[in-house]
Amino acid sequence: MSYSNISSVESLRVAVEFVEGPGPDVWADLTVDRDGGGPLDLSAAPATVVRVRAADLREARKIRDRVRADASAEGRDPDTLTVLVDLEVIVDVEARLARRRAQDAWRKDGGGATGLSYVGTPSGLAGLIADIHAVKVADGVTLIPVGGGVTVDNVIDGTLPWLGSRGLIEVSSSSVEFARRLADGPGVALAS
Repeated sequence: MSYSNISSVESLRVAVEFVEGPGPDVWADLTVDRDGGGPLDLSAAPATVVRVRAADLREARKIRDRVRADASAEGRDPDTLTVLVDLEVIVDVEARLARRRAQDAWRKDGGGATGLSYVGTPSGLAGLIADIHAVKVADGVTLIPVGGGVTVDNVIDGTLPWLGSRGLIEVSSSSVEFARRLADGPGVALAS
């Protein structure tokens, strides 16, 4: 698939969510708007970011279309909304290592992914994210790292540069450093 056909108006967004034990989730937009705007704001009123959890990409696309139609029916410009699909991820430098980590993480938790998931390499994840955006399944993703900071490091060092080198995202360096500190910091448990 060619990603050069994606309009510069359609900003692809990539966020990450962490769970800090019994406390509140920590969410960070790792990207910025190409027009110079900052990271997305989950607390804006009226809401400008809608997060969706879906069983598959078809369901995610239907939800995105419904959210945009509802906004239009309310007299809002649907292009002011950013719909992000949640994606549980385990990323490692080799797919077999990621699969082994997935087996360990999901065996420990007594199950598997609870929605959309990806287990594989940084470039494979980048391709999936680009495809999700290109075919308008969603305007971006919220990555939910499973089973350790290795995934976050691989996303930051592999997935984001792949997307950036193709002109699909602008990285927020401050948010990336924040995410890296959260992933490496003591007492932070990644979502699983």
